[in-house]
Amino acid sequence: MRRIHQLLLGATTVVVTLSCGDSTGPDNSVSQFVAAVSVAGGATASLQRGDPPATAGGPAVTATTPPSAITGGSAQVTLSSGQQFSVVIVAVEGRPDYYRLTLPASATSAQIVVTLSQDLPPGSFTLRFAAGTSATAIGSYATWPVSVVTVGTGDVQVSVSWNTQADVDLHVVDPSGEEIYYGNETSASGGQLDLDSNAGCGTDDTRNENITWPANGAPSGQYIVRLDHWDNCGATSTNWVVTVRIKGQSPKTYTGTFTGGGDQGGLGSGIPVTTFNR
Repeated sequence: MRRIHQLLLGATTVVVTLSCGDSTGPDNSVSQFVAAVSVAGGATASLQRGDPPATAGGPAVTATTPPSAITGGSAQVTLSSGQQFSVVIVAVEGRPDYYRLTLPASATSAQIVVTLSQDLPPGSFTLRFAAGTSATAIGSYATWPVSVVTVGTGDVQVSVSWNTQADVDLHVVDPSGEEIYYGNETSASGGQLDLDSNAGCGTDDTRNENITWPANGAPSGQYIVRLDHWDNCGATSTNWVVTVRIKGQSPKTYTGTFTGGGDQGGLGSGIPVTTFNR
């Protein structure tokens, strides 16, 4: 029988604003809360100093958001508007600095990936989204009160989030060849699956899984990351994003889509996502 383990501690412009790490700026900067922003499978944002653009007559935007996010993981957000947009700005409400992201082409809908800090302050987030016709012509805001699930981070952290009720399983093979997944939650090397979601189509509205090695406990060598579509649980298609965090390095994200019914796979199952060395 599969078990669910959760640790609950708690141009045109689009603007994404968080209210309330991975640190590249002063205390309370956006970089204390958001580690990176990117287009799904594409360009990444750059950190800008100063106040984010104010609301000033841009087009309205709506945001399709996940039910929760995890420390150090990534959240997929789909932004849609009746008008085209080509730039995304991400800021923390009441905090200095922001990220600026240029889309590959103007569009009325875009999926962005927001990667959160591993050292988030306690409490919840409220993300606010707005669209505009320039970096200074911003429209009305849509909001997302974020429910944060606190998980292990450590020296190596691999996580996945997805956007439907499907049962998606994260598999990581450590340098010794041992595979961590729902059927083997802890490895001899110290790796642990500490969050398993939607097991057996038992929807829990978390839609994240996380595998981590503790500080000073991750073995050296090659790691293999796979992702298995265990069951679609009625979903026609499922978008996913895998986040790999290695201490001292920038986070890396990988995106894709599952279709079909799922394979109910176990040991050795799943599509290859990436390999990395520590």
